[in-house]
Amino acid sequence: MVDILIFVYENFFASGIYPAHAVLQNRLFAAGFEAGEVEEALAWLDDIDQIGENAHDDTLTHSVSQRCLDSSEFERIGSQGWGFLAFLENNKILIPRQREWILAGVMALDEPEVDLERLKLIVLMVLWRQGNPLDALLLEELIHYQDWMLQ
Repeated sequence: MVDILIFVYENFFASGIYPAHAVLQNRLFAAGFEAGEVEEALAWLDDIDQIGENAHDDTLTHSVSQRCLDSSEFERIGSQGWGFLAFLENNKILIPRQREWILAGVMALDEPEVDLERLKLIVLMVLWRQGNPLDALLLEELIHYQDWMLQ
C-alpha cells in the first residue's frame, strides 16, 4: 500500500489537487497496481478523511500537555519516528491534533513497523488530505532539505 501512497504523492501532490476516487482508482489500475492494494489504499485515505472530520475537540488545537506513546504506537514508529513528530510539533509545523491524525493513520496501516521515510510520507499525505497545502509544502521542504537535523 505504501507504494500506492508514493504514487499518489508523486503524481498529484505538486498540483495540490486530490482526484476523485474513481479517477484515482483508474489511474492506479493503469499504473499496474492490483485491485486489493488499490482498495486498501483508498480505504486508508478515506479513514484519514474521517479522522479529520470526527475531530471536533478543540482541546488538542492549543494543548501544552506532553504526549506519551502507547507501547504499540512506539513499536510501530520507534524513537526516530517519535523524534521526527516531536520536531515537527516543537517547530509549529504540526499541532497536537494533526499529530494524533498522523498517529491514527500510522496505526491503521497493516505494517508492524513504519520507518522514517514512510512516516514522512504519511505526514505529507495527512496534511495534504487535511487541505493545508501551504503547510504541506513547507513540510516537504523541511523533509528534503533539512533531513540531517533528524539524524
